[in-house]
Amino acid sequence: MTSVENNSDDWREIRSRADSIASVVFLISGGALSLSISVILSNKSSGFITAQVAQLAIFAWYSLLASVVLFLLLKSHMIFQAYLLQFRPDFVNNHLRLLNGIGWTLGILGFIPFVGGMVLMVRAAAIAVSA
Repeated sequence: MTSVENNSDDWREIRSRADSIASVVFLISGGALSLSISVILSNKSSGFITAQVAQLAIFAWYSLLASVVLFLLLKSHMIFQAYLLQFRPDFVNNHLRLLNGIGWTLGILGFIPFVGGMVLMVRAAAIAVSA
């Protein structure tokens, strides 16, 4: 196996893992968004949802939305990079650091609001239960 083939296999493995993480973020964020929005809307008039809980939930929704958008950008970037790798390998070789840096940046920037949104969602639920 040549070095190029070995690097290609490594890249496919990394891309597969990034796809898995992105899929988990989509699943959890989408579920958290739809469930929390429906719970808040259905209980809004009951007094169960205080202003503090509503504010935390809103921040959580925007954080989770940001993570979904950033991971969509990451997936788009990975598709574009795969296209370049297949049809313009010289360009990829010359700009590999930049392309990988963009991917890492999008991934990290997508994961931070995901974790923050989940923490905010848990905090809102904890306040609602304790009230």
